Amino acid sequence: MARFKPIYIRRSDGKLEVVVKGKRRESNEPAPEQLDTTPDKLGVSDFYREVAAEEMKSLDWRRKLGGMIAREMRWEEKEYGYILLAFPEGYRLYEHIKKTVKDGKTEVKSKTHAAGSNDRQDAYLYGHPIGRKKRYRSPADFFPHILWLLTDESGDPDNCGCKICSPEDLEAAIPGAKVKAEKAVKQQDRDTIKVAYATPLHQRSSSIAQQGGGPTPKIKQEPTTTARPASTPALNPTPLPKARTPDQQRDRQYFNFIYRPGELVWFKRGQAWGLGAILRRWITNDGHSDQYQYSVQPLSYPNHGSAPVVKSTDYEFRPWLAWSVPKFTHDGLNNLQDPPHYDNADWQGMAQKRYGHGEMEVDASILAAKAVDGTYTPFGLINTSHPEPDVTETHYNGLFLGAEKLWVGDPARLQVGSGTDILILHDVVERHRTSTPSAQPSLHLIGDIYTLTTVPHRPGDSNPNIPSPSSTPTSTPTSNPFLPPRLLADLQDRNARSIPVRNQASYWHLLHPHTSLPASALKGRWYEASLLLPVLQQTSYENLARKGEVQEASLWMNGRGDCVNSNRPAGRFGRLERPNVRVEGREGAFGGALPGGMGIVEGVEVPLGDGVVDDSALEEGGGGGGGEGEGMVIDPKFDSAEDAAAAGGGGAGSAADDVGEVDGGVGGGEAGMDEFMDLEGTDLLPGFGAEYASQAASQGGYY
Repeated sequence: MARFKPIYIRRSDGKLEVVVKGKRRESNEPAPEQLDTTPDKLGVSDFYREVAAEEMKSLDWRRKLGGMIAREMRWEEKEYGYILLAFPEGYRLYEHIKKTVKDGKTEVKSKTHAAGSNDRQDAYLYGHPIGRKKRYRSPADFFPHILWLLTDESGDPDNCGCKICSPEDLEAAIPGAKVKAEKAVKQQDRDTIKVAYATPLHQRSSSIAQQGGGPTPKIKQEPTTTARPASTPALNPTPLPKARTPDQQRDRQYFNFIYRPGELVWFKRGQAWGLGAILRRWITNDGHSDQYQYSVQPLSYPNHGSAPVVKSTDYEFRPWLAWSVPKFTHDGLNNLQDPPHYDNADWQGMAQKRYGHGEMEVDASILAAKAVDGTYTPFGLINTSHPEPDVTETHYNGLFLGAEKLWVGDPARLQVGSGTDILILHDVVERHRTSTPSAQPSLHLIGDIYTLTTVPHRPGDSNPNIPSPSSTPTSTPTSNPFLPPRLLADLQDRNARSIPVRNQASYWHLLHPHTSLPASALKGRWYEASLLLPVLQQTSYENLARKGEVQEASLWMNGRGDCVNSNRPAGRFGRLERPNVRVEGREGAFGGALPGGMGIVEGVEVPLGDGVVDDSALEEGGGGGGGEGEGMVIDPKFDSAEDAAAAGGGGAGSAADDVGEVDGGVGGGEAGMDEFMDLEGTDLLPGFGAEYASQAASQGGYY
């Protein structure tokens, strides 16, 4: 059975929008009339549609490109094939469909061509910075361009040999066309490269293509002659801001609480799984060791709530972004073009079964979680400033971003880049103009961008970039004034496993200091692979760790906003925009999903009379106080991310926003990235998600 290893394309010049005829902007996709699916009077429909990441045509393109890259780069892994996990950012695959429908039936004019029942069904890749008229017609057409993205650190499109960028190909295609030996317009004046970060492309790391899911491919090394690049100024990292509160200091430490008050999480409800809010946390001691405990409030519909429950093991939690959002148990809700929001949901209609037979508390928790995911709330006011007239900037010590709590000084995962790029957050700034007080202020997240870099390193080697020793890791990492201790402690664990076995070490390489990003650029909070992967991959983690193959947990996680479209019928409805709504106070983000008067408590003091109940009462029925059937029993085969991936439920994994949802899995941990990329015998690219069903409609559904 063929196994496929994913290739991540870090750099891209793709553009979703281009400037034409002076200042007019247009989408870099088929023209609006080409996207119109309305048939003419003869019943002929001639239109373009975007191909989803999990569809076979997208898989076919990305497998072919992965194979071409592997051959060109001379990667020698006979037991694996290669596949692009996503097209480069800004590139999208569209299918040109022409079909004739008469009397409700599609006429088949030819039974031999690849279009099946359609007259034509060709695919084109859009996204080249020149615009929609320059598109790629096949993987072979696009391969020279993607190879240029992978290998040319200068970012100069004059070095690209594809049919669109190469003037030689232009001359061959148009006889008599004269090509200038040197283009008059310089690279820096053309704005043809779309860079994920606000710094020059040539300053990016030279490790542009990265692979995941197994040993790093071996590359045949051949003698090469490389011109010495011009020296570039050294990048200066920003010192880590000092913690301002005890909770902030605690959350910087390795092997401490993983979850934080106010966060949205999945939690175990007896034999079921539910969605809830962390109300508070505390530490007790049994005489031998500290016990970390949490109070969790299950989410529900307005004026209905279960009692909080107490949890004392991380194995009964999953981050919200570790699993994909399930379908609603009321099937009618899944078929609405305009899906409900928690604030306007038809609760009475659900109670009266207008949308089918489902569980109100389950669907209410899904609606509440999706609503929370689209919110943000700054907290911890530091100061305000007035950098220019009519402008006020307010600085905060952190923010709730979707489901998670981010302090200044925390690492956060990025939507773009290699899949392992992070932002060390140094400042949370809201900027607004006093002349428009009703407008939502703009949010700026400022910090240093790092990428995880792997280099050869043998036991005993000395490398100033490697902050962790090859000996057994401890909870006290090498001191570094620029990186959080938990980031370095996790590196210790990674390197202690990889150096003796694979002669490889990893370190966080600074890409861009003092960078300002919008909230949409962040996927969410960064988690230690050494702490979270043993939970997500309960049976496979230790085996992989013994081989020195510990990956970043980020590769198994969704991003904020992925839930918006991940449980909608693929290709049936248009994609919804990702909300980004500012909410005052963390309790306000949960709204009626929390019982009235319920509050979120900081600190780690043991609660007195907190009203929490032990979750043993939930073992029968999984109801959690809401009645039998309101919790959903999870299928045991879905017990960690990679096994759900192998099972092939919900969307395709993605390194970029527009390619399938990077859906986190629920599953058993037996598989691994290899099974996730196993494409044999399946019509879909397995994602990290899983299909869910109502417990009332199936034997033990999933939740």
